[in-house]
Amino acid sequence: MKRLLILAFLIFIQLLALAQKNQRTILINTGPQNTWEREFAYSPLVYKGSSMGFTLGYSSVGEKKTDEVYLHYSRLPLQNGFNAGLTATHASVMTYTFYKADWLPEKFALGWSNNNALSLRNFEDSQNFNPRFDFHTSFGPAMRYQTFFGNQQQWRFSSQANWQVIGFLFSASYVTSPPDAFLHEQSTFNAFWQSIRFFQPFQQQDLGILNQLFYQLSNGNEIGIGYRFHYTSLENAQRSQRSGGHYFFQLNFKL
Repeated sequence: MKRLLILAFLIFIQLLALAQKNQRTILINTGPQNTWEREFAYSPLVYKGSSMGFTLGYSSVGEKKTDEVYLHYSRLPLQNGFNAGLTATHASVMTYTFYKADWLPEKFALGWSNNNALSLRNFEDSQNFNPRFDFHTSFGPAMRYQTFFGNQQQWRFSSQANWQVIGFLFSASYVTSPPDAFLHEQSTFNAFWQSIRFFQPFQQQDLGILNQLFYQLSNGNEIGIGYRFHYTSLENAQRSQRSGGHYFFQLNFKL
């Protein structure tokens, strides 16, 4: 028993030492976000608008591996060409994992990405099936380019992209506002299950680009600016699309 305790203690110390080698950072950013969105089940018209977007994130950078998590939130008033209104609420948890390979150029890293995104839509003129929503979890490859420059290498520029074509989708249909006849024929669970669809290759997709420029302060923290672009196309019983660009000012705090 003592040997097991000693072994567990040694493993814990080793893991702690490895964790300390990683450079861990908390980030926060905010700035204007422009978005367009449409849901063919309700209308083929495009709704556009802008407001503020907010992101809270965490990164852990090691010698060969980098993990990043971004929690993004925005609430935007949108309008179509006939001034009909839509309030769009978006929330997502985006993760990246990048690996440094010996055969890659020093400034490049490859890996994978995962997006868990919720879109909630309230149409002002809708009488039924409101609010509309969809939630999807998607996976796909990711790539990053990063370089340092300046007299003391205090400037850092990074650009990363993701393209996700596998996952599953849960859309509003007979779950949030089900017709009575539908639920009389089957249980609520069956209705819920029928609302989940796996991605069909290249019919559902989620892609994005994140560009950032940072300046390192004397205490090791960073300030910077960036631009995040994303595009999502989802298809279940109906089709929905959205895209947007988020310009932001960001602060990075080292732990």
